[in-house]
Amino acid sequence: MKNNYILIDYENVQNIDLSCLKEKNFYIKIFIGTNQTKIPIDLVLRSQELGNQVEWIQINGSGKNALDFHITFVLGKLVQQDPEAFFHIISKDTGFDPLINYLKNQKTLCARKEDISLITNLLWNDSMPLEDTCKIIVQKLSSIDRRCRPKSESTLKNYIKAQLGLKEIAPVINEVYQKLLVSKNIHFDQAKKLDYGF
Repeated sequence: MKNNYILIDYENVQNIDLSCLKEKNFYIKIFIGTNQTKIPIDLVLRSQELGNQVEWIQINGSGKNALDFHITFVLGKLVQQDPEAFFHIISKDTGFDPLINYLKNQKTLCARKEDISLITNLLWNDSMPLEDTCKIIVQKLSSIDRRCRPKSESTLKNYIKAQLGLKEIAPVINEVYQKLLVSKNIHFDQAKKLDYGF
């Protein structure tokens, strides 16, 4: 699996859920401003669970776009070190978009999202092993309250399609569904509704 580097603009996006990023190929860098001295304890504890996969970077100095320039500099270094990786910027700042378009033209995988939970549909590509694809779907489903998860085969398949960023029905959707059944991650209860083993 490709490495995934997630650069978070914490001045711009404070609602961060790291629970969906427990796989070893995720490396998270959280950029905080000079005056940001209060970080929620819950976020700190979650980041500690991920060990050296998370790095906190407090920038020096302040001013318009100061933090953005730090993110851009670190992104450039990472692209040079690991050009085959996928790079994610978590920010509401559309000022990053011209840079992202430039990187895409250079065949570098890069995207900006406003919410960290939205990145997993960008992680899948059709060369990914079925096992890894299933892991992505299970991670996404795990972050949803059990009562709100899909309850039928058709709604789960539509969910899988959406999470993989597919516009049309593809064989991988049924393959993932069957794998989840065989591995007992999903099963039907007495009312013939889908239930989950996680």
